[in-house]
Amino acid sequence: MKFSMNKFALPLASIALSLMLVTFTTANADAQESLQLGVKGGVNLIKVSGRSFNTKVQPGAVAGFYGELNFSKKWVLQPELIWNQVVTQTSEEFGQIYPGNGLITSQAINNYIALPILVAFKPTPELSILAGPQYGYLVNQTQGLWHTDQNKGIFAKNDLAVVIGGQLNLGKIKIGARYVWNITDANGINNSDQWREHGFQAYLGYQIKDIRLKKKK
Repeated sequence: MKFSMNKFALPLASIALSLMLVTFTTANADAQESLQLGVKGGVNLIKVSGRSFNTKVQPGAVAGFYGELNFSKKWVLQPELIWNQVVTQTSEEFGQIYPGNGLITSQAINNYIALPILVAFKPTPELSILAGPQYGYLVNQTQGLWHTDQNKGIFAKNDLAVVIGGQLNLGKIKIGARYVWNITDANGINNSDQWREHGFQAYLGYQIKDIRLKKKK
């Protein structure tokens, strides 16, 4: 029997988000100052590990919205709602590991709606160090790769990842880079081969709104 954390991804992400919100709101209630909202876009350089896929990185796109809830000058809660595209290619071993699958094309394109919930530490106003969990839901996957026995896509619908990175804050402009590591198995067929999505993301953001929540004392 295959054991997969995919079915636990959404509950775990929800618990992590709730704990973060409660902890930071309680600890920094008097220091809460502003909420900044913006848009972001960039490129994913993410590959899928496992014998079923080759190791060559193929670029995908990322775009969406972010918020920065400033509790103090040093600490920020940064939730995001983004569209993540992961592009990869099957290896020659895919057909050997999974014979009989409907392999029409060797390229796999996965589109996720992702919710990163990141905590940012600012040693200086111009630099943010980011870390936190990311939940993603697979809304669309390439039409060329299908598991014929189940008549469905080969990738798991839910994933949970860990994100760590840095961001430059240049006024309303944000320039960031982060590493994303999937801690759940993306294999939606069986446990014959374990698939992990991991790699880098680079992005450019722009602040479109700054809402003052509480005046400084």
